[in-house]
Amino acid sequence: MSLLDLNSSITLLHAVAPANAMSLADNNSVNRDSILHCLQTSFQFPDYFGGNFDAAYDLLLDKVDTLKQATVWRFAIDSKAAVDEQALACWQQLMQDILHYATTKGIALSVELYIEPG
Repeated sequence: MSLLDLNSSITLLHAVAPANAMSLADNNSVNRDSILHCLQTSFQFPDYFGGNFDAAYDLLLDKVDTLKQATVWRFAIDSKAAVDEQALACWQQLMQDILHYATTKGIALSVELYIEPG
């Protein structure tokens, strides 16, 4: 299996997320702010983080560049959370772009999104 196969998509799982999964929700709501806050805290973005998806992309590229072994980033959403579909689509595109970057660098990265039963 090539790295392109490993990094081609985000795996969607309808299951209880493992303890290390990063919650995209805040106050049982998934929106632009909750997603960016999740990324900021989970990946320890610096104080100068611009609070937008472009800035998150740049900082996540830096994280990818530090990966030394095959890595899985796990995220979670409660199935009963109110979800802003547009914000979730932006997150999905961000993750796809990060996966593409990892592939071009020869880095085995995968992303899992757990939809937890409510």
